[in-house]
Amino acid sequence: MDNLLHIGKVISSYYSQLNVKEVTEEDFSLWIESLQDPMKKHFKEKGLEGCRGVLNFQRFILETEDKGLEEYLKNELTEEDYNYWRDHSK
Repeated sequence: MDNLLHIGKVISSYYSQLNVKEVTEEDFSLWIESLQDPMKKHFKEKGLEGCRGVLNFQRFILETEDKGLEEYLKNELTEEDYNYWRDHSK
C-alpha cells in the first residue's frame, strides 16, 4: 500500500508541472481536435475554463511539451514501483 501512496504523490507532482504553464485557447483547440465524437462535442461545449481540471487535457498539454507521464514515472519511481504502476494502469 505504501507504493500506491508514493506513486500517487509522484503522479500528482507530474500534473503540478502544468501550473507553471499558461494554457491557451490554441492548446485547447489542438486537444479538442484530437478527440472523437461525442467527447469532442461535450468538451468543446465546456470550453477551456471548464476543461482545465480534466486529466486527459492536462496530460495532452504536458505530452505536447515532451513531458510524458510514463517517462516521468520511469525517472521518478523505483523500478519496483514503476513496474507496479505499469502492470496495473493499463
